[in-house]
Amino acid sequence: MNPNEVRFAADAMLLSLAKWMRLLGYDCLADEALFGRGLAERAVADRRWILTRNRRWAGDLPKALLERADIFRVTAEELPGQLREVAERFSLDASAFLFTRCLVCNEPVAPVAKRDLRAAVPPAVWEREERFWQCARCGRVYWQGSHVRDSARRLEAWLGGS
Repeated sequence: MNPNEVRFAADAMLLSLAKWMRLLGYDCLADEALFGRGLAERAVADRRWILTRNRRWAGDLPKALLERADIFRVTAEELPGQLREVAERFSLDASAFLFTRCLVCNEPVAPVAKRDLRAAVPPAVWEREERFWQCARCGRVYWQGSHVRDSARRLEAWLGGS
């Protein structure tokens, strides 16, 4: 599936997973203050799959809400396994949409001219990099530094060639 076909809402137990879902380019709502009924109501309203490790959803939420919610319970305890579970269950493309979404606020990022960022990036980055992306909501700036290569290596180790 591509990011236009599926969206997610991760509960507070899966904040790290949410960040890596965003890194893959998938819309994944997550906030430590958003959980339980509030998370379920928001996910249903936005037509999002709920990602959770909570085994008690059925007992915690009204039946009418549960009937409308799409819930996927992640069983892995560690991040690599969690990401693998979700990627396999939803047939996520693990390479085509990398680094297209803000890791902080979940919004898509867009290319931005280097000349517009001189004061926003460290001088060494300004000298070394030519291509930049920025989040329109929070203003965070991204570039293809060593963190991108390191993250891509991790994804390859965790997800293989998927």
